[in-house]
Amino acid sequence: MIITKKEDLISFKQSGWHKGFYHDDNITESLGKIKYTDFFDYPDDDDFPYDSAFSLLYGSCNHFALSLKNVFKYTPYIIEGNYSKSFHAFCQLYKAGTWYYIDARGITSSFDEFMKIAKDFVIGEYTIRTVTSNDIEEWEKDSNYNKEAYAFSEAVINKYKDYYTL
Repeated sequence: MIITKKEDLISFKQSGWHKGFYHDDNITESLGKIKYTDFFDYPDDDDFPYDSAFSLLYGSCNHFALSLKNVFKYTPYIIEGNYSKSFHAFCQLYKAGTWYYIDARGITSSFDEFMKIAKDFVIGEYTIRTVTSNDIEEWEKDSNYNKEAYAFSEAVINKYKDYYTL
């Protein structure tokens, strides 16, 4: 039996490469085990949305994508439904003739694997585009916890740096 580490880029099912939490059977559970309190004191605020890193995949993917940009200089993108306001923010990296998709789960070269989460936000036809300054401005307006979201995102990225780099 070959044991791989989650920071290793491995081939899976002959359809691509992935690393990070993509290696886990239950990504939701894995991200749920990474608590905000692993890094910071939890504020005395009943509305505070960041109990675990799962919120950086569902709900604050935009903060996570912008933090990936800050840490690694990756380009953030949005995949959005053409007929709805929902979206998923992530980063893309092109290396050695292959596109890689990066979000809180880690890195995958399989668009189908990436879409397992993104499809929850985009139904039907969709567009993928780079994040604009207008997007960021809207996101900043819509959240009362930007500072905490960016700090939590960067703490997770730095702790699991090998999961997000090629």
